Amino acid sequence: MSSVSGKIGFFLRSAYSASKHALHGFFDSLRMEVYPDNIHVLIACPGKIKTNISVNAVNEKGQKNGKMDEYDKTALTADECASKLIIALKNKKEEVYIGGPKEGRAIWMKRIFPKMFSKIIRKQKIE
Repeated sequence: MSSVSGKIGFFLRSAYSASKHALHGFFDSLRMEVYPDNIHVLIACPGKIKTNISVNAVNEKGQKNGKMDEYDKTALTADECASKLIIALKNKKEEVYIGGPKEGRAIWMKRIFPKMFSKIIRKQKIE
């Protein structure tokens, strides 16, 4: 299980994003290694899923954030995420993005227009 943060770094998520980026390298390599054994590897990249990640995030002072971000309040539920994950597993996908259209557009924009994406994302901050 990775995250959209495995494709895009976000404000106050540096350690989290780094760990998810590492998963991509690991599972991409593993997928190639076990392919001859007919083992399928899926890496799931959920976007906004309603969890306590923003509550437990560490701020710039190294202290717990202690509150849920607004965007986490409107996120997909864990059950919705699990349903989409099961479909991807059944279809033997290699990678799946689970979330709203904003996350998908963000991944696309970072890949095609990285400088523009960086300019936009820097303007966002957690309130």
